[in-house]
Parts: sequence; C-alpha cells; structure tokens
Amino acid sequence: MVPLQSFRAIIELWPTRDAMAADVGAKPASVSKWWQRDSIPADWWSSVTSSSLARRSGVTADVLTRIAAREAA
Repeated sequence: MVPLQSFRAIIELWPTRDAMAADVGAKPASVSKWWQRDSIPADWWSSVTSSSLARRSGVTADVLTRIAAREAA
C-alpha cells in the first residue's frame, strides 16, 4: 500500500485526476488544482472518504486531518 503522506498521494490513488473527480463528484479542474496545491479542501473530505477506492486504500478523516496538521506546521 502506498504511504498516505500527502494529499497528492491520496489523489494519485486514482488512475487519473478525471477519475477521482468523477468518483467524488468534483470538477476535473478542481482536482487538478488540489493536486497542484497538494491540498484537498476540508469541504470535500466526506466525499473523498466515502469513495470505495479511498476506503480500500485506508483514507479516513483521521488520515486527512493528520496530513493537514503536518502541512500547517
């Protein structure tokens, strides 16, 4: 399993950014911006963690919170 050390690593679980966007209900351009910024807005965390791919990969609210806290430090 890929270590989930960054928001980019989470985004890269999907084969493409378009695939992630379709899976979580976001616009592809938004997911591209998330990847560029290495950030997933907290408003989208529920949609991301609800994805079956994310659940299988161990993406949880706790993981997202840990990454966000590390980025803020």
